[in-house]
Parts: sequence; structure tokens; C-alpha cells
Amino acid sequence: MSLVSRYLTPVMVFWGAAASIAVAPIVLADPALPEPGSEDAGATISDLQARGYDVQINYDNGVPTVDLSQCWVNSIDTAAATGSLRTVYVEIECPR
Repeated sequence: MSLVSRYLTPVMVFWGAAASIAVAPIVLADPALPEPGSEDAGATISDLQARGYDVQINYDNGVPTVDLSQCWVNSIDTAAATGSLRTVYVEIECPR
């Protein structure tokens, strides 16, 4: 084994491990929430529940008389973790 490879190998292993540790939080972060307005309210709520969120709905103009598939999402706000579920508040508006 040459003198260069004897000293260069541990340095490369160290920097590779350091890079892996630095990137780990990015990889383990929560997936992005759906974009408000990108789909109907019913689909957004289903997506959030499938990701393990506890969804709390806030209606902008009162409880709707139409199906949630006809409503849209104005905003999605996250809150602190409650037990094993994470809570999101979804602001929904529906046609009158």
C-alpha cells in the first residue's frame, strides 16, 4: 500500500461520513404538504390523513351544503404534535 493511499483513504471516509450526516435531516424531513388549491378539498383532506395527519377543518363561510369535492382549500397550517398524530388546520371555502 502506498503512503498516499494509506493517508488519503481515511480522509475520504471521514468526509463521506460527514456529508452523509449533513444530508440526513433533509432526507428524513416530512414530505411537503399539498399546495392549497391544487386539488379539491376532499382530496386534500384524504391526502393529509393518508400521511398521518390529524386534520381539523375550518370553514370560511359556514358549514357547506355541497360535497367537499366542490370546495377548495385556502390554506393549510401545521400545529405542534399531539401524541403520535400531527395536527394540520385546513381552511376551506365552498360555493353558496
